[in-house]
Amino acid sequence: MIKNIYDMLSRICSENKDRIFFVRQNETYADLLRKVKRRAVQLSQKFKIKKGDTVAILSGNTPEFINSYFAITSLGARALMLDTGLSPTEHLNMMRHTDCKLALAQKSYFLENGPEMFDIETLDETNEKDFAPADVAAEDLAMLSFTSGSTGNPKIVGLTHSNIISLADGIPKYEPALKKNSLFYGFLPLYHIYGVVVNIIAPVVLRGSLLLQPALNPKEFLADFQQYHPDVIPGVPRVWELFYKRIIDQAKEKHAYFAMKFILATRQLWRAIGMGWIVRKVTKPIHEIFGGNVKALVSAGAALKPRVRRFFESLGFAVGDCYGLTETTGPGNFNFKFRMANGKMHYAGPLPNNEIKIHNPDREGVGEIWLRGSLVMQGYVGNPAANAEAFQDGWFKTGDLGKFDSKKRLIVKGRQKQVIVLDSGKNVYNDELEDLYLANDEILAAAVLERKINDKVVAYGVFQVKPGTTLERVRMLIKTSNLTIAPYKWVTHFAITENELPRTSAQKIKHYEIAAMLDRGEFPNRSE
Repeated sequence: MIKNIYDMLSRICSENKDRIFFVRQNETYADLLRKVKRRAVQLSQKFKIKKGDTVAILSGNTPEFINSYFAITSLGARALMLDTGLSPTEHLNMMRHTDCKLALAQKSYFLENGPEMFDIETLDETNEKDFAPADVAAEDLAMLSFTSGSTGNPKIVGLTHSNIISLADGIPKYEPALKKNSLFYGFLPLYHIYGVVVNIIAPVVLRGSLLLQPALNPKEFLADFQQYHPDVIPGVPRVWELFYKRIIDQAKEKHAYFAMKFILATRQLWRAIGMGWIVRKVTKPIHEIFGGNVKALVSAGAALKPRVRRFFESLGFAVGDCYGLTETTGPGNFNFKFRMANGKMHYAGPLPNNEIKIHNPDREGVGEIWLRGSLVMQGYVGNPAANAEAFQDGWFKTGDLGKFDSKKRLIVKGRQKQVIVLDSGKNVYNDELEDLYLANDEILAAAVLERKINDKVVAYGVFQVKPGTTLERVRMLIKTSNLTIAPYKWVTHFAITENELPRTSAQKIKHYEIAAMLDRGEFPNRSE
């Protein structure tokens, strides 16, 4: 029985010694296990790391990150996952809070006045035969992460070996879409729980291979797609929204948009009458953008707009729209449409041994999303007050609002704290409105938040627009979009900017920061 992360890794690597794991480096599973052992010996002998110690990882996407993650956990130590986008002061505070003994970092992230630093890219001149895995129990902590802290004080999430093993056990449920031996693309930050799930655990569990990409550069992505032809591409919603807009814009430039839209909408009919080649003529060039071999697109980190998911599904991709948090080891629920082995269609649901429900739904079915099961953390480390607030009868209260559609797919409406409550008592959900206005090509990003105008609570929009887009043009676009929703939801007051809206490392819009920017008058181009 597998009881910890090293047990899982050792078994899989031993069974797949000659399979390639790191594609760009041409390294096998045997190489992976050997380097994990050597790094563990280095940590144990040179730095005296032992069970219960905290070791930070502060690095971009390199094989050494993954080797170090497995090495730390094999010793029963806790891997502190640090966001490279934070400041040195924040890194030092996080290390102090977790009593961090050592930091494995790329040299560009070395810090002073903190724990000992070690270059994560150092070649370990140790002997793997000296490796001895620690006696690690399933309920021992494996990794520590700080919450994004968009509201309130950050909390420390502690995930156990059991959480990770449960994740590994659940991933094969999606094997009809995430097939064994797949090549996973890896540009997502590995310190984020989403990166851990889809670029560390999933490729190993599915005996797949991994193409790491440290640069966040779309040109690099496209070049990789053409050279390596990945099978699974994970991304954040913003990436899929950008690809969606690019595909639509190119179709419009070629005066082919309405033909593409019609053919995709009637694709089942064309296939039924033996003219599937017409559908393939539309879809094949788009598949070739991604290398021509992609079966599954995965999205997480924020809510994927339903229209974007539907578009890529119409092109023939399996689209895994994941909802989850660090506290739930990532995938609390997957909207993932595919045909199961028994012939039935799967649309949505949590991984095995986990449950999801909508607590206290209103007339529209919207309520707080609650989760419980083997993926949910034991609790925030050293924070009983936060745990008392976060859990009820074994359920983790996410603080997010959502509802289920007719297929039991989860539709996330936004954070509970960001719901706009109008003077009439009606609720307005920012995610719904942002999706509505983003359907306009000239609006590149949207934030809808609660503001008071003339002592009246309104839904206020801040829009990042294409260069040259005027206030009057946006006003017309907003008015047209408003005609499709109830009048009480309308955004009539807004500001525009050509600058990027502030985002978290997971590419979520920072609504609280945008509200502060509005208060400081940093969006002078307003319609009020």
